[in-house]
Amino acid sequence: MKFKNFGFLALPAMLFVMSSCLGDDEEYSDYKEWRQENLTYIENAKAETVDGKSKYESITPSWDKSFSILMQWHNDRSKTANNLSPLDNSTCNVKYILKNIEGDTIDSSYKLTEHGDSIFQCQPTGLITGFWTALTNMHVGDSVTAILPYTAGYGIMGSGTVLPYSTLIFGIKLVSIPSFETIPGRQ
Repeated sequence: MKFKNFGFLALPAMLFVMSSCLGDDEEYSDYKEWRQENLTYIENAKAETVDGKSKYESITPSWDKSFSILMQWHNDRSKTANNLSPLDNSTCNVKYILKNIEGDTIDSSYKLTEHGDSIFQCQPTGLITGFWTALTNMHVGDSVTAILPYTAGYGIMGSGTVLPYSTLIFGIKLVSIPSFETIPGRQ
């Protein structure tokens, strides 16, 4: 018996397997309430005001109009307005703390060493899209709270201890952009 003509069985088998994946997202149904809590958190943040003004500014990157993040500056921006802003591929020194909507700290660069707080060195393009967007909208010396929807964070899959559909709340300080601040061969 020759098995060369059994290709016609592969298509129905493949369609059956694929259709079983198109169900009602049973794998993620456990996160339905969590997703709604996170979406509600963002809507409430958008509605927050201080002295009649929105507490957070909505920032939509020019390169991807499918999402926006919310940013609140904690410094007088007029004092940092003439400072450098990172480009997408700039090497940046930042300090950050990441929390979820329940206020639990998920990650932080604030790890005390014998030399003080540690610095997280990164390039915006190497980060999740929401952090990238926040960083490229800051000037050296700015401190912000950035609220990222799951679409600008770890999405529907999550990552490590970050659950799927999680809104991320970053406290970020842009400390420096070392390569912009020094000229090779000069101190």
